[in-house]
Amino acid sequence: MGGIYVGPPVIRDALLNSFRDGIMANGMIALTDTFTIAAAIALRASSMGIALLSSLPLLIGSIAQFLLPAWADPGKGRKHYVLWGVRGQALFLFLAGLAGWLPVRWAAWAYIALFVASAVSNNVTGPYWVAWMGDLMPGTARGRHFAWRSVFFSWMYLSCSLGAGIISRRYGAHNAPWLIFAGVFTAAAALRAVSHAFLARQYEPVSTMALEAFSPLAFRPGKDFLIYCVATSLFQGAAAMSGPFFTVWYLRDLHFSYLFLSVTLSLPVIGAISVAGFWGKLADHLGSGRVLWISGLLVALIPILFSLTQNKWAILAFCFYNGIAWGGYNLANFNHLLNATDSRHRSHYIAFASLVVGLIGCAFSLLGGFLATRLPALPHPFTQRWPLQTLFLLSGALRLVFFSVFFRRFRQYRGGERMAAAEFYMELPGFRIGAGLIRIVSRGFRAP
Repeated sequence: MGGIYVGPPVIRDALLNSFRDGIMANGMIALTDTFTIAAAIALRASSMGIALLSSLPLLIGSIAQFLLPAWADPGKGRKHYVLWGVRGQALFLFLAGLAGWLPVRWAAWAYIALFVASAVSNNVTGPYWVAWMGDLMPGTARGRHFAWRSVFFSWMYLSCSLGAGIISRRYGAHNAPWLIFAGVFTAAAALRAVSHAFLARQYEPVSTMALEAFSPLAFRPGKDFLIYCVATSLFQGAAAMSGPFFTVWYLRDLHFSYLFLSVTLSLPVIGAISVAGFWGKLADHLGSGRVLWISGLLVALIPILFSLTQNKWAILAFCFYNGIAWGGYNLANFNHLLNATDSRHRSHYIAFASLVVGLIGCAFSLLGGFLATRLPALPHPFTQRWPLQTLFLLSGALRLVFFSVFFRRFRQYRGGERMAAAEFYMELPGFRIGAGLIRIVSRGFRAP
């Protein structure tokens, strides 16, 4: 698949169904990413309500992930529970689309509760899905395969996000009827239902993990894994502190239309597409730990850039850079998590990592909700500043601190054959074309 050998036909068919599931799931994610916080703003949810909207799924889902193996029936396998989670997500998304027609005093909190329930339904079985995929995909080609998938998933994301933005182009935070959001969440639920159909057809390999008893209180991960969990959790927690409020800033302070909002949220996906192959090959050659370090530094700088300007064109450029940085980080983080765990205990370790991320991420997200209305605006002699930009700057400073303290301490898992320096640069997006143009132009100045 994608020019990469993935194993016998049964594995190839399973990965093909997983690919189809991912296409539909990314359509759903595009719609919810674009309109989740916009819907909360339309219902006049508070800053703390918006923080809860992004933090509670992580917190509740991570706790449930960690406890699930203790009471789940091993004989039913991972697929059974993943399908239940996907069905629950589709149902609660559909109900969230109806919440805006409830009485005004209940509408915002009902919407938040239903959306959180939809996200938790999916998150709770996340370790089972990751372990399932880890058993299907050989480690030597994991980076390239998931990078190949991510390109197609990203185009689906872009199509759905921009399509919804074009349909709602005449509306913004001040004049949008709830019918728009009802349509968006109904469409998202339908896409997730189709995703469920493909998951139901996907082959699940036999895993010794499913036969193993698990006691959450007796679980003891190693030192290297603990360092990795704490470091990435603090780093992502610093990101969660400001993440939900970028959309608030776009809609409330900068008065973006929903079309322009969808463009700003789509540009990170385009950025991720442009470097997906590069990050994938780099992870396979250098190892996930080194790529996590490189991309982590790039991610740490993102909110600092947004704290310095309100220019729309600069914001669009920063959104593109955001996708480049997070695309590498997410791929490397996923691969590092798989490399740091063995197939027998993988879902247990992933559940533990999710628990640490959930607890720390929720704490930081709630801190962001508290500070969002209390931080002063940074002084500037030429342009207007908003308090949310101060929150962005604080988030960037914390990311840099956590990056500097922890990221060099990660255990390095060897990649494949090391990449030569010339080959490395040739894999950078646009470098090969640029180098070729320079060679063509320089020929005219060579001495005969």
